[in-house]
Amino acid sequence: MKRLPLEGIRVADLTMMWAGPYATRVLAEMGAEVIKIESPKAWDNIRTLIPQPGVADPWNSSYYFNDYNRDKKSLTLDLADARGKAAFLRLVPHCDVVMENYRAEVLDNLGLGYEVLRQARGDIILVSMAGYGKTGPERDHVGFGPIIEQMSGLASMTGYGDDGMPFKTGISYGDPVAGQAAVAAVVLALIRRRKTGEGAFIDLAQREVMSTMIGEAFVAASLRGERPAHRGNRNSRYFAQGVYRCAGEEQWVALTVRDAADWERLCAATGLVEHLGAMSSEARNEEIDRRIAGWCAWREPQEVFEMVTRAGVPAGRVLDTKTIHEDRHLEERGYWVEMPHPRMHAWKQPRSAWQLTEAQPGPRRHAPLFGEHNREILGGLLGMRPEEIDELEAAGVIGDTPANPGVG
Repeated sequence: MKRLPLEGIRVADLTMMWAGPYATRVLAEMGAEVIKIESPKAWDNIRTLIPQPGVADPWNSSYYFNDYNRDKKSLTLDLADARGKAAFLRLVPHCDVVMENYRAEVLDNLGLGYEVLRQARGDIILVSMAGYGKTGPERDHVGFGPIIEQMSGLASMTGYGDDGMPFKTGISYGDPVAGQAAVAAVVLALIRRRKTGEGAFIDLAQREVMSTMIGEAFVAASLRGERPAHRGNRNSRYFAQGVYRCAGEEQWVALTVRDAADWERLCAATGLVEHLGAMSSEARNEEIDRRIAGWCAWREPQEVFEMVTRAGVPAGRVLDTKTIHEDRHLEERGYWVEMPHPRMHAWKQPRSAWQLTEAQPGPRRHAPLFGEHNREILGGLLGMRPEEIDELEAAGVIGDTPANPGVG
């Protein structure tokens, strides 16, 4: 395998939960050495979210944690302890990037703000991913994905339920979006440092990243005063667009008839009656919708998908989280991989979405066990004597087991 683009870059990863760990996982996939740093007293809570049942150390066997923390190393350090803080500052000169997604004030309260980090390494790149950013009246609020999503404006587009309450997306959509934005910010800062020799402090507010994803709606509201219209799966620009039930339990196909040419091709391929008569565009779209729904109802979703796409009409199967693991296209592209893990059985995980011509990045190692690399990093990279490391362990500054771990 050829050289990955971020080989030689080292990242001190102070992030937890989803947005930050997702970002650093992508950096690791691209070749960076990522050192995940957790305190024995304040560890990443997703270590015990959805663990395997009946295991002695659930913090090492969570599917959720292993998905977003593979290809990293684990160092435990209590940064609230002077000895842990000192060890971290010894590590910073060996790192190119520090990433954190604490509340806005936490890093400064620990005495590890940007100016302190710059004293340890003048060209350090710091990415702070506070939910609402480092400044402003809401800077001290705790940001979780569903809350950030509602405050971003997205709920005005996802719609409201029968009780009038706004819907959220099926996942905390802001988290992976912010993670990808953080990856881009790191790469841009590394390019800038190569040109100028200067580090950077990046204040990346997850709420603001989320809001940029609905720019079209903002433009419509600000220029034309429009309120978002909830059309379900419809699109006012097309003849018909919807999700249609097929044969089988909860089997669906998404399909878009963009214009009259699409409708003609669809009818020729499926035997649907093309003639619609004289009717308004709204009535025409309703009639096309009805005919497509009736045709799909008695056919297998794969058959519908293949017939429609052969006709040149955009379509796709609606895959749930089980059937997507059996998707032939993804299988043939090698999208799903399985890795051995000392505490877990193998399961399908997605490889990197960025497949490069020069190198094919993919998972290389399972997520680290808690504190697995303490001695490698403290002794090997930082040159601590074994007795120094033993003292840190005895004092609870480092450890290989979280303090008072709960599950869930």
